[in-house]
Order: sequence, then structure tokens, then C-alpha cells
Amino acid sequence: MGLSDIGEQLRQLLSSAGHSLNTTDPGAALLRRVNVFLMVFDDRLYHLESGRWTELGAPAVKETPAGQDTSAVHKDSPARLATAAASLLGDPGSRKDRKNLPHNVLLLLPPAEFLATPVELPGVASKAVRPALQLQADSLLPGYDDALSLAVNVEEKPDPAAGAEPLTAFWLPTMTLNALHEAFADHALFLAAVMPRPALLAGQWDAALIDDRDSQYQALLSCRHGIVRQCLQTSLTDLDVQVFNEQWQAETAAMTASASEAVTLRSADDYLHAVRQQTGGAHHLTTAYAAAMRAYAMVPAAALAARHQFDKGKRLWLAAAVLAAVTAVAALPFLVQSVQLRSLDNTLAEQQQLAAPARDDQLAVRDFESHWGVLTEFPDQDVPAMLLALQAEVNPGVLTSLELDEGYISIEGESDDPQGLLQQLEMNPMFTEVDFARATSNNRYYIDLRLTTVNFPAYQEWYFPEDD
Repeated sequence: MGLSDIGEQLRQLLSSAGHSLNTTDPGAALLRRVNVFLMVFDDRLYHLESGRWTELGAPAVKETPAGQDTSAVHKDSPARLATAAASLLGDPGSRKDRKNLPHNVLLLLPPAEFLATPVELPGVASKAVRPALQLQADSLLPGYDDALSLAVNVEEKPDPAAGAEPLTAFWLPTMTLNALHEAFADHALFLAAVMPRPALLAGQWDAALIDDRDSQYQALLSCRHGIVRQCLQTSLTDLDVQVFNEQWQAETAAMTASASEAVTLRSADDYLHAVRQQTGGAHHLTTAYAAAMRAYAMVPAAALAARHQFDKGKRLWLAAAVLAAVTAVAALPFLVQSVQLRSLDNTLAEQQQLAAPARDDQLAVRDFESHWGVLTEFPDQDVPAMLLALQAEVNPGVLTSLELDEGYISIEGESDDPQGLLQQLEMNPMFTEVDFARATSNNRYYIDLRLTTVNFPAYQEWYFPEDD
């Protein structure tokens, strides 16, 4: 086996190693490591595994009173929410047998914190639904200019006989998602994902209507086979308006008729009961709700970056191991190739850095061209064409003076037939508003006219309108 053969095998091993590590979805890998489920309900933060809770912003941890409801929809800042989570998870009663494991948190927020939009993309492949929705975010939510994070459960193998069923997409401002992750990180907590709290139970029934209601908001989710097909949300204060209440009742009645089971969630105790009924214990939430988490959990960008760094470390370790095994046979040639490769990478990085200002200038020019028509739309008077047309009409007369200002022309000269010259200029399609500037004297004429291809007043009105 020659050195070239060994080098080829090395490249194949490194390529396959990197490929095998990259096939894992970093978001799914993060969700598999979730070991803490926290839920916000009204003004309290609940630990679903232990059933313990704490007031948002208060450090004391209390047991959940049976059958007691809460008030005040959660509107606390991420910092206060993270403080409450640190207080709750710092209590020994919430750790149990997980004292040595880091806290990888899944945060369940009220559905009112999310924007829900219907999804109808017939004929679009399931893998293309999420990219298509991201591209259409501006049109789906035209009133929101900031970046949004998306969660939607796409039916992988829809039944052709059943036809296309609607889907519901949930949106959360990316700024809010990142702020929550950073606030949790300040308390040494790793926020792996955020999701609407009723979506966690979407796969618990084949066809159900989940009615989530707290002290200020109500949300109805129509779920079939783990997929949220329809979502309606309203503020309870809006239901005091009779017309709106009647419309709400009409729409919810249609959703109720299509559901085989109605699930009412009026308090955190209802959620705790549903979770324990599904899992049969307190330590299997990640496995029991893996499908719902993959579909409706939103992973912060910083969490994905941390996972990327972890995968990058594994990839580098594996590559180093393979490289060490091969260099034992022929170390020197591969060291030379490694140095050359690193040199090329450095050269590429330097070239990219040098090209960065040029790319920025190019973007600035494109932005200028797309937004500043004040230069590109400046009227072109085409003086050579105007002079040729004017010469053809004036000849054989004499033109002694010509003034051109913003499309308006004043000419002075001598002609055997000034009136005929005026008529000829009027018939020329390049000129309009042809008239004598003052009375002619013998054969001398003074004529004002305007270019038909130039309209400076319209240009001024369009780009420089005067303030009223």
C-alpha cells in the first residue's frame, strides 16, 4: 500500500466520521437531554415532576394546594422567571435522585404568549413546510417585523384518502426566546426549549379538544393524532362583549363537534393530573412526551450553539483518533498535508476577511439603488436627440439663441414663416406646450416649448413633496 492509498483512506475515514456526527439533529439531541419540566400557570411556576411550585418573583417554595386556582396571567420578565426557576430547582425536594445531573429545562408557557396561525400548504412536502412558513412569515404576520421562532407538527405520511387537513403553527419572538435562555444561564440553568403548555398533551388522545383556561385567557386546541389542527385564543374580558361572545361560541361549537373527547384544563392541578396519568410516574416525562417536544418545542439559538460546540468537540476528538492511527504508518506525508491544508484554510480566511469590506460596500450600493430612485429616476433630457429634432424643424431658418432648463426650452431666431415653424414644432412628438414667448417682429420669432419625454414637476412632486 502506497502513501497515496493511505492518504485516500484517511480522507474517507475523516469524511465518514464527520458525516455520521452531523446526521443528528442538534435540536432533537438537546430535547432528549431534557430532565426538568417547568410550567407557568397564572402567577406561579410549577415543577411537573414533583408538583412543587413557587410564586413568580418570590423565593419561597410551597406545596400545591389541591383544587386551588391562581390569578394574574404571567407577564413577568425573563429575569424574574429565571429567578423563580432557580429558587424552585434549588430546593432539595425537587432534585430527588438527579442531584448529579445538570438542569436541562423545558419551559411550558401559556398559549397566550404565542401567536397561532393556520397552515394550508397543499402539495408541499413535509420537509419543506417549515422553510416555506419561515419564508412566508412576513405575509402571515404582517404586523410583526421582528424575527420569529416557529413550531409546527408536520404529518410525515398523510393519508391520501383523507385529504389534506389543516395545521396550526405557533410563533414566538426570537428575542423573547433568547432573553429567556440568557436569563436562565445567569442562574446556571440550561434552558433547552420553550413550548405552549397545552401542546405537551396534544398526543395524549387520538382526537380531543383541549380547553386551556387561566385567570385571563382561554385557548382551544383541536388535536388529532398528536397534531394541533386548529387553535383559537381569546381574552376573557373580550367575552363580556355579547357579539364577540356569540361568535366565540359558534366557532368553538364546531370544534367541539369534531372532537371525540373534551379535555378541560382550568388549573395547574389539572395539568399535573394529566401528566401523571400519562406517565404513571414522575421520571419518564421526556420519553412520554418526546413526540410533542420534537414538534412544538422551540430551541433557543444559544442552546443550539452550545450543542454545536459539543458536537464539534466530539468530531475533533474522533478525527484526532483516526489521524493518530494512520500517522503511525506514515507520519511525515500526512503532517505535510495537514500543514498545507491549514495554510490553505488560513489563506481562505484571510481572503474572506479582505473581501468583507467589498461585500459590505456592495450591499450598501444595492441598498442605495433599491431605495434611492432620486438618482436613478432623474429625468434624462437627452440633449443630443433634442438638438437634432430641433434642427430638423428650424432648418433652413436661423437659430440664434437656445435655453434649456428642466425640460423647458426657449428659442430665438429668424424664419421666413414663424407661424409655420410654430405649427411644425407642435406636430413633432418630442415637443409640447409650443407657444410664442412674445410677438414676432418681421421674421424674428421667440418660441417657448417643453420636451415631452421630461417631466421635472412630476419628479419633484414624487421625490421632494412640499410640506402642507
